[in-house]
Amino acid sequence: MSPSTQQAAATGATYQQIRRPLPLQLLNWVGHQIPQTYHLGPLNLNETNLLETTENITGLSDWGSDTFRPRLQKLLDALTTVADLNAAGRYYFRRFYFVRLLANRLKLQDQRKRHPEIAQRPLPKPLFVVGMFRSGTTFLHNLLAEDPDCRWLHLGESLDPCPPPSPETWETDPRNQYAFDLLEFQNTLAPNFSTAHHIDVSRPVECSRLFEHDMVGHLFDFRADVKPYSDWLQEQDLTESYQYYRFQLQYLSQHWPGSHWVLKAPAHIYALDALLKAFPDASIVYIHRDPLQVLPSCCSLSAIGRSRFADRVDATAVGQHWLQRLSEGTARAMAVKKMADPDRFYDVDYHVFVKDPVAMIRQIYEYFGYPFTPQYEAKLNGWINDNPQHKRGVHRYTLEQFGLTAEAVKERFGSYSWS
Repeated sequence: MSPSTQQAAATGATYQQIRRPLPLQLLNWVGHQIPQTYHLGPLNLNETNLLETTENITGLSDWGSDTFRPRLQKLLDALTTVADLNAAGRYYFRRFYFVRLLANRLKLQDQRKRHPEIAQRPLPKPLFVVGMFRSGTTFLHNLLAEDPDCRWLHLGESLDPCPPPSPETWETDPRNQYAFDLLEFQNTLAPNFSTAHHIDVSRPVECSRLFEHDMVGHLFDFRADVKPYSDWLQEQDLTESYQYYRFQLQYLSQHWPGSHWVLKAPAHIYALDALLKAFPDASIVYIHRDPLQVLPSCCSLSAIGRSRFADRVDATAVGQHWLQRLSEGTARAMAVKKMADPDRFYDVDYHVFVKDPVAMIRQIYEYFGYPFTPQYEAKLNGWINDNPQHKRGVHRYTLEQFGLTAEAVKERFGSYSWS
C-alpha cells in the first residue's frame, strides 16, 4: 500500500476529501492549455488512430466480428464530448485502456482462428454472483472463491488474457506485477479510491473487464461521465457479447479449469437473459440490499473514480445517473428472473448474510449441489477472521452529497423487496 493510500485509509474516504498530488495538478494544467484538436500521440482518442496503432503494435489485423465498433465509437464520443477528461485521463484511457483492450482483442481472435477447438471446451455449472453495485457482491464473491477446487478470475489475466495462465507459473507471472503497477498508478490519482473499493492482485476480481474486450464497458461509469454511452448500451442486445465472454472463459480454462468458475459482476443485472442463454446451467446467486444503503455508496465510489480523470465532477448528476441506472437495472433483472427457471437462482439478503456468512455459503452450496468440504469451511473462517469490515478504512457518504433524498429513492425503486 502506497503512503498516500495508507493516509486515505487512516482518515476514511469520501468524495469531498479528494486532493490530487501537485505534479498531477501541473500535468493536467498543461494539458488544458492544449486545444483538444491537437491532442495527438499519448493523448489521442481517435478511433482510426487507436485501431491502426494497435495493429502496428501486435502485427495483427483480424478483429473478428465488427459489432464492437459501434460501441467503441459511442464510448470515444462520450469521452471526448461529455467526460471533460484532463490530460492524465486521456493518457490513461489511451495507453492503459483502449490500446491494451484492442491488442487483447486481436490476440484473442488470432487464438480463436488457430485453435477453434477452444470453443468446445466445457464450462461445467459456473457460479455467478449478481446484484446491485455496492450490495455486498465483493464480500460474497471472495467467500465463494475460497473453495480450493473452484476457478476464479485474477486481475492480471483479466487485463492481459494471452497466453492462457497456468497455476504452476502464475505466482511469478509478470502480469501480476503489471496489474499491481496499474493499481498503484490509479491510487496516485485518487488515494481514497482504494479505501472505498480495495482491489488486490491476489484476490478474485469481477469479470466485467472481460466484456471490455468487446467494448461493453459497464464499469466506465466509475471512471468518467459517459452517460450517452451508458444509456445507449443499456438498450443493446448483448447476446453476442456474452458468447464472446464465454469464449474468453474457455480460453482461460485451458491449463487451469478448476471444478467450476466462480464469477461476479453487478453489471450482469442488465443482461441476465443473455447470461442464461450463454450459460444454460448457470448457478446465479442474487444478493439484495436496501437501495438507501447501496445508492450513496455507489455514487461516492463513482465520484471518487471519476475525479481521477476529470478536474470537475458534478455530484448531483452522478446521483441522478446512478438512481436511474440502479433502479432500471434492478427492474430489468427482476423481470427476467420472474420468467426464468427458479432453480437457477438463489436469493441472499445482505443483512442475513453478514450475520453468519459461513452458514449462508453452506446453504448456497447445498441448494446448487456443490460439495461443501471441511477444507473449504476452514478457509472461509480463516478469510473472515483476517478481513474484518473496514480493515482498510471507512468509506463515508450520504444521499445528500449527491442531491438525493430517501423519498425519491423509495419512489424510484417502487415495489423492489430486498428482504
